[in-house]
Amino acid sequence: MRDLIRLVRLWRGSLPLLFGALAISLLTTFANLALMATAGWFVTAMAVAGAAGVTMNYFTPSAIIRFAAILRTGGRWLDRVVSHEATFALLASTRVALFARLAEIAPGGLADLRSGEVAARLKLDIDRLEIVFLRLVAPAVVAIVVGGVVVGAVAWLGQSALAWGLAAILVAGGLIGPTLVVRATRNAADRDAVLAATLRRRTTEHLDGLATLLVTGDDRRRSDALDELLARRIAAERTIATRSSLGAIGLGAASDIAVIAVLGVGSSALGSAAISGPDLTLILLLVLASFEAFAPLPVAAAGLGATLVSLRRLFALWDRAPLVDEPAQPVPLPQAYDLVAEKVSLTYPGRTTPALRTIDIVLPQGDERRLDGPSGSGKSTLIDLLVRVRDPDAGEIRLGGVPIRRLALADLRSVIALVPQQPHIFAATIADNLRSFAPQASDAELWAALDGAGLKQAVARMPEQLQTYVGEGGARLSGGEVRRLAIARGLLRTEARILIFDEPTEGLDNATAAEVMQGVERLRGARSLLLVSHRPVPAANVGAPSAELSAPSHQVQRTTTLAPFGTRE
Repeated sequence: MRDLIRLVRLWRGSLPLLFGALAISLLTTFANLALMATAGWFVTAMAVAGAAGVTMNYFTPSAIIRFAAILRTGGRWLDRVVSHEATFALLASTRVALFARLAEIAPGGLADLRSGEVAARLKLDIDRLEIVFLRLVAPAVVAIVVGGVVVGAVAWLGQSALAWGLAAILVAGGLIGPTLVVRATRNAADRDAVLAATLRRRTTEHLDGLATLLVTGDDRRRSDALDELLARRIAAERTIATRSSLGAIGLGAASDIAVIAVLGVGSSALGSAAISGPDLTLILLLVLASFEAFAPLPVAAAGLGATLVSLRRLFALWDRAPLVDEPAQPVPLPQAYDLVAEKVSLTYPGRTTPALRTIDIVLPQGDERRLDGPSGSGKSTLIDLLVRVRDPDAGEIRLGGVPIRRLALADLRSVIALVPQQPHIFAATIADNLRSFAPQASDAELWAALDGAGLKQAVARMPEQLQTYVGEGGARLSGGEVRRLAIARGLLRTEARILIFDEPTEGLDNATAAEVMQGVERLRGARSLLLVSHRPVPAANVGAPSAELSAPSHQVQRTTTLAPFGTRE
């Protein structure tokens, strides 16, 4: 229940639209009640009047029937449009809000989650929330209001005992029954929600690694595992469907009991002239129509368990704490952009060996520095600290003399262009990927960046050039082309004052690596450049100092100069 309350608070901006959709649902349902009750009363009254040889006003009930029929038809169409529009708006706003929250805690706060799992929560779990308003809140409110009005109408017609009996039947079949369905399907719904997320995650991983699986021959075992998961989910859904159908059967039985009660009590009252024939028909059809309002509840109850599981998963993701906090009172960016790490240390949670110990790094404004070290020596960890993915346990990092913890995260990251070791390439065109870092860049600027990254000639030979679709993760490009495309994106960040390239020449031959670094040096202008690699990186600036991280001691060792192709003097 607490999660549902949080969800309502999250949706408070859409409450006017929700109330509008709810009002239309009520209006449509009451139009249906009026149509059935008036039509039944009118037919019976006409028969009684004909048998008695008296006249009656049939214009008014005829007009009511026509108006109610038109209102019901138009209302059902409008109800579908508005309620679905409201639901889609809610899902969209929820997805945007969650994505914005993920942007606050990523990447460090999501490091223990797989991409398929996060995608499942953003897509599958949020999609399940459609049941909250469309199939649960709106139908429940309509059913309760309609049930109350029908019971009140029966009592107003002088049948108080029948009204109390009808109220008891409606509560038992329409409210208690769905509640029992929720309890009966809870465990199966929990299993279904977990299995659905697991199946989606493993399917994503299977497809991403399909080429490798085919080569290693492990695809059959993975496919069998997916089949087993699917079979377990089908079994859970079969349990849910079976038990929810019992709720629908119970509601149907309650409807039959109510009709029998109306006929029994009504026949006795009709014999004693306590009620007229037309009024008895009106009550009978009102009761039948009222159960139509309760019909969606058993199905909604069956899906409520999985929805609550999805809510728990979503808010568990939402409540993850970011690894770094925004400063309470951020200071403006400094005028200088010297980047200094002084005696920085970090130990990952759950580990005893430090990833970094008393590291000192200086990147003067406008200069180039190189950081070498073997795999596992803490290079990527140091980069995380420089851009505040994490904060060090000890020591301090300053930008222009200002501790970076005092800078707003957006400000800090606006002046640093990072090309990570494993860059993400969007499933889009080359131009779209480049403009993801520089939305206003012209085609000429894109070509210049590609030239700087040594990729211009390769793209120029492609039939669609900048409009070439690169596939998911850059699947249609080679590994070297993916890395150079990422470098081109970094070069397009003209507002950034510091460039940090992690393993920029990995997978490139020496000649291509030298060409790329010459292009980077040509285009970086006055921006600082930090090259990070596990092997010497060719650089155009031969005199640029370098530092080395050694895995055993994690101490920075100064070397003299950068020489072409990474040789040292």
